[in-house]
Amino acid sequence: MTDAVLPPKLLTAAGWLTVLLPVGLMIGNAAAEIFAGLLVILFITHTVIHQEWQWLKQDWVRVLLALWGYGLVRALFADHPAHTFIDALGWLRFILLAVALQTWTLPVLRWRQNMLNAGLITLSWLAGDAIFQYVHGTDLFGHHMQPVPARLTASYSKLIVGIMLAWQFLPYALADLERGKPLRATLFAGLCILAITLSGERMALLLSLVYFALIALWVPKLRRIVLVMGLVFALVVSGIMIAKPQLYERQVASTVQVIHDLPDSSYGMLWRSALDVSRDHPIFGVGMGNFNTVCPDPRYGGNIDIRCAPHPHNIYLQWLAEGGIIALTGFIGAMVLALRHVWQYARIHRDSYLIMGLVATLVARLWPIESSTSFFHGWAAIPFWWALGWLMAEIRVRNRLNTPA
Repeated sequence: MTDAVLPPKLLTAAGWLTVLLPVGLMIGNAAAEIFAGLLVILFITHTVIHQEWQWLKQDWVRVLLALWGYGLVRALFADHPAHTFIDALGWLRFILLAVALQTWTLPVLRWRQNMLNAGLITLSWLAGDAIFQYVHGTDLFGHHMQPVPARLTASYSKLIVGIMLAWQFLPYALADLERGKPLRATLFAGLCILAITLSGERMALLLSLVYFALIALWVPKLRRIVLVMGLVFALVVSGIMIAKPQLYERQVASTVQVIHDLPDSSYGMLWRSALDVSRDHPIFGVGMGNFNTVCPDPRYGGNIDIRCAPHPHNIYLQWLAEGGIIALTGFIGAMVLALRHVWQYARIHRDSYLIMGLVATLVARLWPIESSTSFFHGWAAIPFWWALGWLMAEIRVRNRLNTPA
């Protein structure tokens, strides 16, 4: 097989893996990891064959790679070096996933369109399955919802359907709107938001409300449709909550209660534990993935079942506790550099609905007080790096199209 034949085949395979990413995220962590991992392997192969290392010149990529290298070195001095080293080593796949999407597959129109269509179909199915489960008690595959408090699983084995929808639906909806399909985009967004509300996941619903606010603030042309959708959504949800008081208790009353008593809530105690751990390891942290092994130490207090978890449930506290000030500074610096390039484009082209949707998705995920899942594991990390790679690819393509020949 010659090099002239090999690269197109590599790109075709990588393109289909890109299209399958939203499908993998619906199926579960293993499928998403397999598709993302294979895509990264093909990207590395392509890069080595063609010696195309230009992506290394990007400042945000360099900072992230330096952060990855720091994690590997830090692992050598951790209490559990083998476990920590494996966690740190595997984190490279997320950086390369974003770069592969940005520079290789998504600049190709065919793969952008196919991924967009696959995402619309996949998330519509997932949202519909969740709503079906709420109505019937089981989803289309026979998975049972959690009855008390009412929480949905849809096709997952975990209670994550709401947050998986929240992390993905907005770019697809706004891309469809940008393609001149307002009715379909509105129905799709409404379906996803309804499923998120019924899921019982408070952070997923809060993120959706943040999206409404950000899009209304940033995109003047969409303010009317956002306000109309918000009003319709509020009326529909109010009616459901009147009929199902337990949904109001879960999504509204308990959220208000957690915010009011945040320091003494389970989240507040967990975040305080992360701060206590980082106080004792301020510069270098305890090593990637080691928070749960250090947190039970008696010097950090009792109530281990409440104040300890596999991770601190906050992106910044996880970086601080596990990587220290060095890692936290590196991550914030990389995000600032990446979003600086993004904002230079977005502030001029606010009519690019897809761009603004991707920006809003990333900003909401980087919201400092978000209660998040582990940033170092597949099902939670892949949607973030997917959105970053897609955003960078869109800006790359649109800048190229707007450049005079």
